[in-house]
Amino acid sequence: MAALPAHPHAPSVPARPALRMPPHLPPAPRLPAPLSAHLWRIARSLINAGRKAMRDEPLQAAAVTTVILVTWAIIIGTVLGLIHLLNQPLYLPMKQRLLEVLLALFLFTLSVMVVISDVVLVWSGLFRTRAAWFQAALPCTDRGLFWAAALEGGLWAGWAVVVLVAPLVGTLALEAAQPLLYLPVAILAVLAFIACCLAAGSLGALLLARLIPLLRRGLPGLFALSLAAVVLGIPLALAAFEERSSPVTFMNEVIGKLAFAENPYLPSWWTQQALNAALASRWPVAFWHIALTALTAAGIAVLAEELARRRLRLEFDLLAGRPDRSRGQRSRTWRLPPLLPADLGLLIAKDFRLFLRDPAQLVQVTMFFGLLGFYLMLLPRLGAAFKFDPQWKLAVSVLNLTAIGMAVATFTGRFVYPMPSLEGRRLWVLCLAPFPRQRIITGKYVFALLVGLPISIALTALSGWMLELPITAVVAQTAVMACLVTGMAAAALGLGARHADYHEDNPAKLVSGYGGTLNLMASLIFTGALVIPAGITLIPVMPGWVTAVAGLWIGGLSLVWTWGFLALARRAFDRAGEAR
Repeated sequence: MAALPAHPHAPSVPARPALRMPPHLPPAPRLPAPLSAHLWRIARSLINAGRKAMRDEPLQAAAVTTVILVTWAIIIGTVLGLIHLLNQPLYLPMKQRLLEVLLALFLFTLSVMVVISDVVLVWSGLFRTRAAWFQAALPCTDRGLFWAAALEGGLWAGWAVVVLVAPLVGTLALEAAQPLLYLPVAILAVLAFIACCLAAGSLGALLLARLIPLLRRGLPGLFALSLAAVVLGIPLALAAFEERSSPVTFMNEVIGKLAFAENPYLPSWWTQQALNAALASRWPVAFWHIALTALTAAGIAVLAEELARRRLRLEFDLLAGRPDRSRGQRSRTWRLPPLLPADLGLLIAKDFRLFLRDPAQLVQVTMFFGLLGFYLMLLPRLGAAFKFDPQWKLAVSVLNLTAIGMAVATFTGRFVYPMPSLEGRRLWVLCLAPFPRQRIITGKYVFALLVGLPISIALTALSGWMLELPITAVVAQTAVMACLVTGMAAAALGLGARHADYHEDNPAKLVSGYGGTLNLMASLIFTGALVIPAGITLIPVMPGWVTAVAGLWIGGLSLVWTWGFLALARRAFDRAGEAR
């Protein structure tokens, strides 16, 4: 189409001169690098959290400080008691060797816990949270995203290592040849150990992201196979036990059966060697093992960074897509638990399906039951050996009861406490259901009991059987464990509903908050209030009326504790439903 001719009387418009750029322009302001921005965000969050705790929530800061101080007192008291016991003439020849083995076992167990916790935290920071989805849309490099999630997850997972290792390292300074020189070298060894664990956890998070699409296609049996391997290993561990009667022979037996923690390819063993060398003032050996641990951490971190550069966006796209439903999952009906009302069965089935859909929860429950299985395999190595010494039999049974109670406290605090908060985005749907809102709390409580009671009671009965306790003592300890599970589950639900955060979808941050700290303190108090009377009843010289009073105390306290926290949970959840 031809252009229209210009109007003859139209005013002429002078042509615009070409724009000339000034010869010297100031350089454009440089934006901060993406990783620097992430680091600034993490540092600012820590500063704001500290100011909020000191200014707005001093009770929370006091509660956290109290928990840390109590933990330090328990660890210091345990280490000092062990050193005092080994200073006796009967055990003095085995003192140095036994300290080395126990330190290696402690660091090995701690490394497993830290690595798995860091895997979950880094995976959540990279792929799960809403912040991860937002950051993936920013002009950030894959390496920057990886390091931001790795550092933030490492801060959450590493502080627990510092809390547990600091009193141990400080107490061992009493055995050092040069305490003032030992402490800085020990700190370097612990820092290298933490760095190695966190680097392994970051690499494991990327490998977990690769594994999840396979799990969606029908491979959840990997977790079942892992649990089956632990169960099959228990009889082998039981069969490997050989009876001994002499205390010195017993020490040799314990050292021989705990030598698996001293594998020369484990970073925990390298750290143990560094600490032992620092205690004996063998500085070249200490620095050699510290350098080995630090270089291993650096190598794993570089490998994880390269894997993130190659696979981070691809794994993010795979995890953001819908799972494969080609195996008939749409037509699969819900299987309700038997012997329960229909409404409770539906709520429990819903919680179970949501639990299976969360890979982070699956990994953590695998860690939980894996540690319980590890404890089971240690019972014949430690607990059964004491059964030939009457002085130790009752003490070991009470210690086993306490250890299982702490495992139950970990389970309820990590999995039961966040459940009310995680219902935030779908609470309005549940409030429309044709049953009272309090029924939701009842369903979650029954769900916690169905998971926690069988495992804890089986562990308690197995401990009593290996120690050859009387059948009445085994029944009494299993009853105490049942009271512990019911009370801890109720306390976790009550405090979880009272301090619920319906805007947070990360269970790890929920557990690390003020309510999670209160729940931990409540679990410690409740465990002590029940285990101490149970231990008193095992003393042979105690009269029968003391046993009766202890039984009434345990039963009455458990009933009041459970009823009170369940009532608190129902009231708080009811108010939350009305508010939303």
